[in-house]
Amino acid sequence: MSDRTPDTPETPTAPEPDAIDQSRRKLTGAALGASAIFTLASRPVWANQCSISGMASGNLSAPKVTCEGCTPGYWKVCNHFDSWGPTGFKLTDTFNSVFGVTQYVDCKGTPYTLLDVLYLNGNSYSCGPNGNKDANPSGPPPGCTNGSCFPKLGGDPISTNLGFHAVAALLNSAYPNMNFGYTSGELIAFFKAHYLTDPAGLKNSLAMLNERHCPLN
Repeated sequence: MSDRTPDTPETPTAPEPDAIDQSRRKLTGAALGASAIFTLASRPVWANQCSISGMASGNLSAPKVTCEGCTPGYWKVCNHFDSWGPTGFKLTDTFNSVFGVTQYVDCKGTPYTLLDVLYLNGNSYSCGPNGNKDANPSGPPPGCTNGSCFPKLGGDPISTNLGFHAVAALLNSAYPNMNFGYTSGELIAFFKAHYLTDPAGLKNSLAMLNERHCPLN
């Protein structure tokens, strides 16, 4: 099981030297809005380079590594559910219990699962006939082997696409040997430190980390 114990965040760490020009532009703008960095002592060299601060610094003297991350679109589809196993996280784990927050619930108060939150993308959280749909505590429907398992479930209760990218980043951070730059504990601490104070900047940082090279098929 992956390390779920949050480390104490300090101030930003960043991505890598692969496609540095483009990544740096993102980092110097909205991605660094979250202003979060972790101390990465005693970590592999790729961890330093693939963190937010590492990518921003662009240390060209260090060995070149390919920083990795798979998008929410990768993690949400039935044909990629086998990739969840090595992370130690389950499709039915609730977002609130994993991240240590309380806000990710449907209009009836049922907690959204990690998988549910991958279907909370776009628009605003709302209740009513055209608002957020019920959570799916039992997980995906039986027999789902390809493509989406749920329709869109509505908007994020904190900020557009925040949880959507947080779940993907969590799974990327926990996947064995993925050059993501953070452990799952660090990622959870990163989220908790900024999800209320700078949700848009946090979402942009997580999106940048998730939209690098995906090593999974």
